[in-house]
Amino acid sequence: MAKRFSAELRQQSESIWRAIDGHPFLRELAAGTLPLNRFTYFILQDYVYLLDFAQVLCLGGARAPNIEILELFCRHALGAVEVERTFHASFGKTLGLSRKQLDAVPKGPRTQAYIDHLQSVARGGSLAELVAAVLPCYWIYGETGKRLFKNRPATPKIYRQWIETYASDAFWRPVREQIRLMDFIGAAASPAEKKRMLKLFILSSRYEYWFWEQAYLLESWPV
Repeated sequence: MAKRFSAELRQQSESIWRAIDGHPFLRELAAGTLPLNRFTYFILQDYVYLLDFAQVLCLGGARAPNIEILELFCRHALGAVEVERTFHASFGKTLGLSRKQLDAVPKGPRTQAYIDHLQSVARGGSLAELVAAVLPCYWIYGETGKRLFKNRPATPKIYRQWIETYASDAFWRPVREQIRLMDFIGAAASPAEKKRMLKLFILSSRYEYWFWEQAYLLESWPV
């Protein structure tokens, strides 16, 4: 049986994913020792990222070759917006932040770079390239939640809730859908297109690492 293309992408990005697994942000989050200001920074940046991510998914829907894939992207875009409205807003409230404060958060330098990368692919790339670019965001969060779930901390409660959310079946349903879509598209892709897809998948995986790094460093624009 031919190797699934998603498995090939995962294998080729293994060193990046291992680096994410070992990042101090996630190690300290799992231990319950991550300073709260770093977690707060992360939640704020994820909040402002998700609206742009939802817009990227809408552009994916515009490239859909059939009603089933169009429905998938529309549903996932709406899901990203709902996460922003409920999940992150709830975390914001727990952290003492109003919706107005959340909406006023400026994008960090790596957040902006990641969004620019996704938007560039969404506007100028093929559907196959877009799926390759967005899949790490789904898959890495799902794998992270699943990996940390067994030894999740009792406190702070907000860290445990974050891990439980990304380990949940509700989150993993769209992850599996995007992986299946990748395998469906990858099976028909030409060698040249597969090469472009791999490059984009790896780049997005690197941006995911950078997103954790940005929060751990509490990074801001230098000027």
